[in-house]
Amino acid sequence: MRTMISYDEALEILHNIPLTPLPSQKLIFTQALNRYLAQDIFAPRNVPPLPTASMDGYAIASADIQTLRSEGLCIQATNNAGTQREFELESKCTIRTYTGSRMPKGADTMILKEDVDEYQDKGREFIRLKDPSQAISPKQWVRQVGENYTKGQKLLESGTRITPFEIGLLADLNQVFVQVVQKPKVGILSIGDEIIEVGEESHSSNVLRSVNNHLLNALVESLGGEGILYPKVGDDVDSIRALYRQALAQCDILLTTGGMSVGDFDFTKDIMDQETQMVFKGVRLKPGKPVAYGIYTNGDKQTHVFGLPGYPNSCAATFLLFGRVILTRLCGSIAGQLVLEATLLDEAVRTDSRMEFRACDVQVREGKLYASFARKKTLQSSMIENLGAHTAFAILQENGASLPKGAVVPLLVFRDLV
Repeated sequence: MRTMISYDEALEILHNIPLTPLPSQKLIFTQALNRYLAQDIFAPRNVPPLPTASMDGYAIASADIQTLRSEGLCIQATNNAGTQREFELESKCTIRTYTGSRMPKGADTMILKEDVDEYQDKGREFIRLKDPSQAISPKQWVRQVGENYTKGQKLLESGTRITPFEIGLLADLNQVFVQVVQKPKVGILSIGDEIIEVGEESHSSNVLRSVNNHLLNALVESLGGEGILYPKVGDDVDSIRALYRQALAQCDILLTTGGMSVGDFDFTKDIMDQETQMVFKGVRLKPGKPVAYGIYTNGDKQTHVFGLPGYPNSCAATFLLFGRVILTRLCGSIAGQLVLEATLLDEAVRTDSRMEFRACDVQVREGKLYASFARKKTLQSSMIENLGAHTAFAILQENGASLPKGAVVPLLVFRDLV
């Protein structure tokens, strides 16, 4: 077991430790939101299958552009979108054609409706350009065969997380069923005599509302996992061990919160030592220094265990930084991070040598990002409101000095990840 390692060392371990992605299952595509694909998806056909108008207007042959400028073109017919009729363009003629319509045979260019005037001559309808000098490019406003995608083209890779946009693409592909990775079962165990459940009341003033288990459950569900909330348990070593063993047998990941420090009643760290093969304990990180990671193995059964700190901010931060990596790998994917640069609107005072993920408000001004700590509470580990809307983590490097107003810092935009 490695102790008090750096953030980068912890990430390297989590990204490279051997594990096998979970098995797959077949779902109707509309039920696959937030799931991870277990198959590559290929285009079954060219789209569009034929040249198609991309705007309302008039289909012409590019050879007749000069005639359109000088004499005008006769309107031969009207080509509605969805019609089964195949039109063939006559010389020095045009066909009214609407968005999504198949281009008439012999036509390769669209002229926009708003760029022409219609007029009649000898009982026939014609069009002419409003501005005879207007530039016209052959094939303009025409979607070519396979412009969207071509038959056999790989459109989605295995491991892709399915968002509403992938749902739309699957609908376009007529992909009724998809193979997705089974949801990782993530057990959540909150420990401590001081914790009371939501809705529960206590006459004691020395209690904490059960925040971490519901916070973690929501994060797990939003990232494509299945959260399993175990009953809250007090500082009783036998009760903790019984629930711990139950969760190890049932889950792919176990998250425990609290009990990882050095107090007389912090039993979780000892049980974790005894029940798992410890990989690391302690990361030079703020918030989240006590975080620990171990693996439980029983035959082919493997459970990845994270001992997370008890304060809500520390708990959420360490899950997003570390637990999410394993959850995503079990789904056959890689946990990326959205890191952007922002300018500080106030000073970042450093009093600790650890690498820090400091909650900050994010503002956008004239296309540039700015970060401010002014409205954040100083006790960041315990203040759940510090993670509200428009919040990111400013990344302050290990052994770094205080940063002045106007300095540029990297931001981990964690809310976009969930």
